[in-house]
Amino acid sequence: MTALIVICIVLSLMGSALWIMPPKKERQRMALRMQARQLNLTVQLTSIDLPDKWDKSMIRKKVVSYSLYRAKPLASLSKPVWILPYEVWKYDSISASFWVSQSMTLTERDKGILSEFEGRIEGIKIHAGSIDFFWQEQGDEACVEAIAELLKSLSSWQPA
Repeated sequence: MTALIVICIVLSLMGSALWIMPPKKERQRMALRMQARQLNLTVQLTSIDLPDKWDKSMIRKKVVSYSLYRAKPLASLSKPVWILPYEVWKYDSISASFWVSQSMTLTERDKGILSEFEGRIEGIKIHAGSIDFFWQEQGDEACVEAIAELLKSLSSWQPA
């Protein structure tokens, strides 16, 4: 009887410890976020309002934002610039699958990085003080490095 009680207590403690440990998917997300922090990106869980195809209403989505903050905000950027993975009727096309709210040119490397994230990205918002990359964290460490490279490239962009 004593052995049975000891076995039940040990199993109970093991079950509690396993219940506290996060699942594999959450551990992968935590690893991505830690790598982003090491690359000087800020990670934030947020909700964003995205325009629909006709730019008449906004669609609210819960996403993860990887942001790069500028050391000095751009005075020439009065309103945010959106890069979206779907067509909005008054936005300009910058590649086969992405549209931008203000005309800009991207390097071939930037277009290649965007094409890698096709279907996994919600949008990119360029503010005067930061560049935000909104996505659902579907990827690996190489994806985080590509995001950091893209955000650093976009931080050098100046509005015309």
